[in-house]
This record gives sequence, structure tokens and C-alpha cells, in this order.
Amino acid sequence: MSMVVRTNTMALNANNALNKNNSTVAGNLEKLSTGFKINRAADDASGLAISEKMKAQIKALDTASKNAEDGASLIKTAEGYMGEVHDMLNRIVELAEKSANGTYETVDGGTKNENFTKAGDASTTGVDRQALQDEVNQLTAEIDRIATTANFNELKLFNGDMDTSAARTIAKVEVAAADKKAGAIEVAETTIAKKEGSALTLQIGETSGAADKLGISLKSLKTNDLFADLKATSVYVDDTKKVGLTGDNYSGGKGVSTNTEGLTLNISNQNAASVVAEKVRDVINNVSSQRASLGAMENRLDYTINNLTTASENITDANSRIRDTDMAKTMMQYTQGNTLTQAAQAMLAQANQAPSQVLQLLQ
Repeated sequence: MSMVVRTNTMALNANNALNKNNSTVAGNLEKLSTGFKINRAADDASGLAISEKMKAQIKALDTASKNAEDGASLIKTAEGYMGEVHDMLNRIVELAEKSANGTYETVDGGTKNENFTKAGDASTTGVDRQALQDEVNQLTAEIDRIATTANFNELKLFNGDMDTSAARTIAKVEVAAADKKAGAIEVAETTIAKKEGSALTLQIGETSGAADKLGISLKSLKTNDLFADLKATSVYVDDTKKVGLTGDNYSGGKGVSTNTEGLTLNISNQNAASVVAEKVRDVINNVSSQRASLGAMENRLDYTINNLTTASENITDANSRIRDTDMAKTMMQYTQGNTLTQAAQAMLAQANQAPSQVLQLLQ
């Protein structure tokens, strides 16, 4: 090998090796300090693209899980309100059954005018049944108060805003003029249009597709909706007087209800009380059906939450294998690079001493 002083090839080689080792050590230090093995696109372009897509999916799954939890909370709240309405409806049945018993007086001194009478009319109802009627009035008013005020995060639950039921067919009573005094009742079917609300939509999946959405529909609990069948039932006591079983025109509970269309139920005589008891049992079955549907939906959301949590966990694990630093492996590489850096520094010092050997030839 020739001896030159212009170009120190050995020093250049040692310096290049030192720079490479320094770069390797710097990269390992960055990975160890951040915990990520991909800190910029240059580290792994394809890995970065896959990782960022997974991160978006994980965020969507975690948010959907929280949405499902909020939905379950709404359902629990609604079901709690409905439980109280159930209790009041059962109490109304109990009161109606009492009023249907002949041992309660209708008017002072006897059972005169025992027929379909005006709800809340003490002149024909009597003290006993009037006391029962007063409690029914308060219970129906409380049902209306719950229906108009019950909310979850300011979302009204039972005022009809979430009621998606279509127009419905209910019984309407028509009485021929010749049969009014006899009290004969002719029943015909009629359709009563009802304003349709919109279901509350929950986002319970990572996509915007219909499969990742769930609609919650809550029927109105207002008395004019609950007791719509009774509202349409009426009879003529005589040629001039028409009386509704719900007190459609004579509602004693209307004044204390927060629902301007609120109804009370007429249990002021045996006949009316018997009809009310039977009809309210149907109402209880309808409310029970809705509570059962909500319970089933709540159970579904529990499974949805578990599924979303599991999916998020597995995808997070997959993303970790792409993005996160293997600390043990990286530390090994750092130690190796650090050792090579020190060796390169030592060799560079030796290479820098080589040209001085030429001086011996010049002596």
C-alpha cells in the first residue's frame, strides 16, 4: 500500500463507519425514548399507513362502545319511568274493581241512577265512589306529568317525539236514535290518524352503514294515547245526554294534568268501572310489551358493547405489533451500535496517525 499524505483513505473509511453507527445509535435512542419503532413515514412507509388506518378503526370502535353504553343508560332510565306508570295502572285497575262492586253507594241513601254517569259528578256518584274517582283523577294526571316531563339529557322520552307507530284503528261507538234510551251500543271500526315521531338512532358500529345503527322507538304514555280505545267508547243515557267513559267532555282529572289533552277514567258507577278495569288491563299489556322490548334491546346492547370492546382490543394488539418498539430487541441493537461507534472512533484516531509515518522517510 502506497504511503500518501494528500488523501487519508483509512481515515475516510473510519469516519464513514462512525457516521453510520452514530445514525443507528440515534435511531435506536429515538425508538427507546418514544416507545414507537415507526416515528416517521421514512421508518416504514407501508407500516405507517396500515397503523394509521387501524388507529382510526380503534377510535371508531371505542366511540361506538361509549355510544352503546349511553343508549343502554337511556333505556334503563325509560324503563324506570315505565315501571312507575305500570304501578299506577295496576292501582287504577284495583280502584276500578272496587268501584265495580255493588257495596259502594252511588248516591246518598241508595243506588239510584246507577248507570253511565259523568266522571267526577258527586251529585250522582256518591261519597264512596267519588273518593275512588278522585284518586283515579290524580293517578291519570301523574301519568301525564311523567309522559310530558320524563327525559334523558333533555330528550323527551314519552311525549310522542320518539313514537313511530303509524295511524291506528280503534273502536268507535255509535248509537241509533231509537236505541238511546235502551242503552244499546253499536260498535264500528274507525282509523284515527296519529302524528308520527322519529326514532332515536344510536351509532353502535365503526361504519356509517345501516347495520351499525340502532333505532329506539318509545310510544307516547300520555293518557289520550294510552286510553285511546276508551276515549272512543260512549253511550247515551237518554235522548239528550251523551256521556263518555273516559270523561272526554267531562274529565275531572283534566284540570290537574300537564297534558292539555289529558284524560281521566270514569269509575263513578259499576258499569263504567267494569269497562275501565277491563280496558286498563289491555293498556297494561301494551306497556308491558314495550318494557319487554326495551329490556331485550338493553340485553342486545350489552352484547354489542362486549363485541366492540373485544374487537378494539384485538385490533389494538395488531397495531401494537406494527407500531410499538420491542424494547429488548432495540436495546440490544443500541448496545451493539454504541460499541461499534466507540470502535470506529478509536480506529479513526489510529487512521489519523498513519500519515505521520511518512516523516520517518524524510529524516
